[in-house]
Amino acid sequence: MKGLLHCMYDALQLGPFTIQYILLIYIGSILVTYFIFDGFIADSMIKKFYKQHYLTFWFIIFITYKFSIVVFEPQLLLTTRWIFFTGGINGFYLGLLVGFIFLIWKIRKENIPVKFFILTLMGLLLTFTLVFQLIKFLVLSVL
Repeated sequence: MKGLLHCMYDALQLGPFTIQYILLIYIGSILVTYFIFDGFIADSMIKKFYKQHYLTFWFIIFITYKFSIVVFEPQLLLTTRWIFFTGGINGFYLGLLVGFIFLIWKIRKENIPVKFFILTLMGLLLTFTLVFQLIKFLVLSVL
């Protein structure tokens, strides 16, 4: 298993749709992390900020990841059904960059203290990583 976005060949078939288990694990981890954050962090300005922008951040990552093929391999747009392609690991990193630029723009616009933003972001990333690894372990041990 190499890299952050390693390839898993096991998938769930729903009619004409094939959904890889790793995608379901990521979506589940994102949602569980959101609810953990909502339940355990005291009400504050920073909690309100993250609750407003958490899912937008992940949506920006997904959209950038999915359509970064236009940036990295534009010749594929003319030759194949490009909507099924992804940007790979480079697209994911580009999505992270665009997502963090979005968050930085928002903290500057809303005058959020950078110290609290970074501390809370570190907590969110740690929580997401732990939740992701736990869900991945549970799902893959059952399958």
